[in-house]
Amino acid sequence: MTASTTDVAARPPSRSIIALIVDKLVRLCAVIPYALVAFGLRVVMARVFFLSGQTKIEGPVIPFKWVARDVEFSVILPSEIKESTLQMLQAQYANLPMPPLVAAYLFTYAEFVLPLCLIIGFATRFAALGLLVMTVMIQLYVAPELWWVTHVYWVAILMVLMSVGPGAISLDALIRYVYER
Repeated sequence: MTASTTDVAARPPSRSIIALIVDKLVRLCAVIPYALVAFGLRVVMARVFFLSGQTKIEGPVIPFKWVARDVEFSVILPSEIKESTLQMLQAQYANLPMPPLVAAYLFTYAEFVLPLCLIIGFATRFAALGLLVMTVMIQLYVAPELWWVTHVYWVAILMVLMSVGPGAISLDALIRYVYER
């Protein structure tokens, strides 16, 4: 073996610029704590279901105003389901394996309670499971054409929350911390 062949064998293989960029990106992403990722996922899913539920209920309205950012929104507390919502859901949920009226009440109140649980990170895995069951039932019985448009993404996000948990920015983490002390 000559000296030049030994030098080539001893050197690590050169890496392409793409490999170096990918390696840097992977290292950068590894710095992001899961707590932030989980919080973002919880907010995204809570928003989807909560806003849907808000359109279906009637009750007292609590206005929120953030003056510094000129943001205004309101939350409707559920005291009853709108009559128009009941009629619509009875038609849409007619194929479900439960009475449409029961499904209408169950889904509507779940769209209020479970997103709140996700936002504060309380019983997150159970809330995600409940929303996953709702998503699967909607997919199978109400809107099968929405699988690749919407539902596959909801299922993926909810499964991450169920399998990995809510992260450190949650009531679940606080409860776990207090319990372990």
